[in-house]
Amino acid sequence: MIACVYGRAFAPFVETVAKDLCAAAAALGGDMRALTLESAMADPAACAVIRRLYVLPFDPPPPLTAAAVIHDIFPHAELVTSVALQDLCWDKVATQVERGVPVPDTVVSAEPADVHQFVRQHQFAVLKERYGCGGQGHIVVWFDGDDLVGDSGSHQYKIDLVPHGQRRLHGERLEYPGPFYLQRLVADIGRRVSPGQVLRAYVVDSQIIFWTERYRERYRRPADWIINVGLGAKYRFLQDLSEEAKKIAIRTAEVVGVRIAAVDIIRTGSAGPYVLEVDTDSHHMLIDRQFKAIPEYREFFNLEHYIAETVLAEPPPPWRPQR
Repeated sequence: MIACVYGRAFAPFVETVAKDLCAAAAALGGDMRALTLESAMADPAACAVIRRLYVLPFDPPPPLTAAAVIHDIFPHAELVTSVALQDLCWDKVATQVERGVPVPDTVVSAEPADVHQFVRQHQFAVLKERYGCGGQGHIVVWFDGDDLVGDSGSHQYKIDLVPHGQRRLHGERLEYPGPFYLQRLVADIGRRVSPGQVLRAYVVDSQIIFWTERYRERYRRPADWIINVGLGAKYRFLQDLSEEAKKIAIRTAEVVGVRIAAVDIIRTGSAGPYVLEVDTDSHHMLIDRQFKAIPEYREFFNLEHYIAETVLAEPPPPWRPQR
């Protein structure tokens, strides 16, 4: 038996995806069962027959880890995406150290002086959360005189970097503790800032099944340069991309090791393409499906169909880099 598991608390966001996956599997002549982690924990004997498992977001009951929960409840199940790979994609810093993947200039440091030097060098940078997705917690930063300034979309702050501690807001000043993770803002910077083009390749078993672009119709403030649907941007489908972008997207999914991935790429007329992050359905996150709401959506863009084909098929041998 094949199953798709998710947490009951995440049902408002992922239940439709789970049902669509099961429907896609049925249309292909297969059988996939959707169940919550809570219902699985209540009936472990029934879960012992599950041989393959697709994971959507859930919170493991403390003090257990996700890996321990899955091993205990689904002892005979092969994961389509291992917990180790789920954790890797959740950790942006770890993902970006994979070899052969071009990324924007980046600094990871616990020293405020390193951040100041990096921002002065690039004019604008994006202060990011190491763990997360959807652009949450990102702050566009620059210098206004001697003050490091940041715009998060809802607020603009003067930022005081400190080596450690808790993030605190004191009036218009944000105390921001290390360690710090920054990337330069990929944009054409002149008299005005023209943000880069943000692309997403949907990769399944080393094949790009389709592309989307995220865009904004206008930019009102620096935080709008973070072009994410969760922060107000929109989707549109793209029919064809450069061979360079295609090779980078496929290479990225392969070196990270994920069979099902959304690879985010950014480029400008003069720089890139660079990889921003790699998302995969996991206990941490869900590949965004809001592109289904745009009028151009067709069955060709049915991501669940391609995932179901992979889940139903026998897994390929592990990918190994060539020496």
